[in-house]
Amino acid sequence: MKQLNKHTLLVFLIGVFVLIQATYAQKEVDSTLAIANRQIYENPDEAIRLATQAYNSTNISINNKINALLSISTAYSSKRDYEMASVYVEKIKALLPNIQNTRQRMNILNRIAAHYQELQIYDKAIEYLDEALLLLENQRNQDSIQPLLGYNATMRGFIYRKQMNCDIALNYFNEAIEYYKKTLEAHVRNANLSICYYNKGNCLLSLGKNISAKASFLSSIEYAKNAQAKSLVAFGQKGLAEAKTLEGNYEEAIELLNNATNNAESVGDLVLNKGLYDGLSNNYLAIKDWENYTLFHNKYLNLQNETKTAERKSINQSLLKLTETKTKEINELSKYYKPILILIIIFIVLALFILIRFVLFEEKKLKNLQRKLTE
Repeated sequence: MKQLNKHTLLVFLIGVFVLIQATYAQKEVDSTLAIANRQIYENPDEAIRLATQAYNSTNISINNKINALLSISTAYSSKRDYEMASVYVEKIKALLPNIQNTRQRMNILNRIAAHYQELQIYDKAIEYLDEALLLLENQRNQDSIQPLLGYNATMRGFIYRKQMNCDIALNYFNEAIEYYKKTLEAHVRNANLSICYYNKGNCLLSLGKNISAKASFLSSIEYAKNAQAKSLVAFGQKGLAEAKTLEGNYEEAIELLNNATNNAESVGDLVLNKGLYDGLSNNYLAIKDWENYTLFHNKYLNLQNETKTAERKSINQSLLKLTETKTKEINELSKYYKPILILIIIFIVLALFILIRFVLFEEKKLKNLQRKLTE
């Protein structure tokens, strides 16, 4: 009896030890992913390294595995490397049916939509946003999903700005701002508010509302500093510089753009750098500084070619994958409907055969009747 009790105790202690180890491992993965997510816009290469390290951890849960893939994909998007981002989005989509956690499923659908938005495949992006929104609206605890609602609204703002106009997009950016202001997690709140105010400022600039745009860009910079996100600070400064340029304050614009270039230096965001070089070349041209104009105009042209090549390659690959998916769907439908189609054809042939026989029979009867009447 004592032997049995000792054996049971040993099994129990081993079970507790394994459970503690697994819990500790998951907490370590959570911590690594949290750091990776904070590095996505500042240092995407480091974010990819950390998220990959978390992904390769032993005994990682399916939820954390997907969170790691999301971090890696988003970091590649931050680098404008949409080809690699697509690779990880496909991995996420393959795991999507295994997701039981509704909140995580919403997050994944939102992120996949963002990827299609970046590739300018807007109908597909809206499809995923609508699917996410259905889940979001059915959630009882709305307080916990404010950042997800904010993300969904932000993506719609991006899409409708391109597809329709800034008046419609502004409604979504304002909606997203209200959602993010209710978000409890400081880094998520500050970083996303910076993004929303920056894009709102761009819309206001295009509508000729310069004073409101400057206020929006200043808010973007403030929230970016709170998030300690240099790249977002640089975006806000770039937007404010554009407003200064429109006012003819070229020297102030150049100062802002040079500060933004310093902030963006360690990030490696090609699109951001391209915008900064373009702004600097235009402002140096306005003050007739030909040397600096030539320097930054050439930098701008080089980056423009680089980003166009990368984006074209990514978009072509995504369209190819989309075409392959649609072809597969058509083939599956063809297999399903082919037997039905064959039956319909047989039925039509039989019907035509019967109809022809009936017509010939009636014609024969008519001829016989005509012959009798003429006799």
